[in-house]
Amino acid sequence: MTPTIYVSGQNDYWLASIPALVGCIASGNTRDAAVANARRAFNAYRELLDARGVNVDHWRALDAATFTVSDAPTTGLLPEDEKPLEEHEIRDFQHIFEAQRAALMTLLQGLDQADIERKLDADTWSVRQTLEHIMTGDAQILSRLERWPDDGFATLQAVHRVVFQRFAVLEPEDANGTKTVLGRPQTVRRVMRRLLEHEWEHYHQVEEIIAAVKPRGEPAS
Repeated sequence: MTPTIYVSGQNDYWLASIPALVGCIASGNTRDAAVANARRAFNAYRELLDARGVNVDHWRALDAATFTVSDAPTTGLLPEDEKPLEEHEIRDFQHIFEAQRAALMTLLQGLDQADIERKLDADTWSVRQTLEHIMTGDAQILSRLERWPDDGFATLQAVHRVVFQRFAVLEPEDANGTKTVLGRPQTVRRVMRRLLEHEWEHYHQVEEIIAAVKPRGEPAS
């Protein structure tokens, strides 16, 4: 069966995904540009995975130029997403996920803070902004796996453990001094304060929402 490129977007931002090679996606400022970029991305992504030790034999004979093109469902759930998951696919995902991160970390070698903070222009992200987007996006996407409250809020608690661990391994020399991050001064005290403020602020938000949707005294479902 010929793989499909699924396209979504509007105005000057379009995305084209190729689920036949899980993780392969490209963007463009027009629908056609996104599709053309996705065809190129298929080959580049396959080469990257191959170089990182992922077995790409399943995709080696595929020619991206022959892939069909279709509009992505408005739900974002592609037909391939609904297929029953086989056990080996989870292991395959983990292998690809590790390979992607290893490739990213290789790109970052040799950069200093100035390189990571530098923006090409006002309309583009710096390396730091891009990495922060990856980091927060991973947590947000992962949370879609949860069936809260049945599974104990696993992702929410995992992020909490990451924060706790980061401060547990903080070196004394890192605890003081001021750094400029994204053009603003940052200290460890400020980060600690903002973490607690952010949680407390949204604690009250959750409290208010619960009070509105489940008034006190309402019987449990």
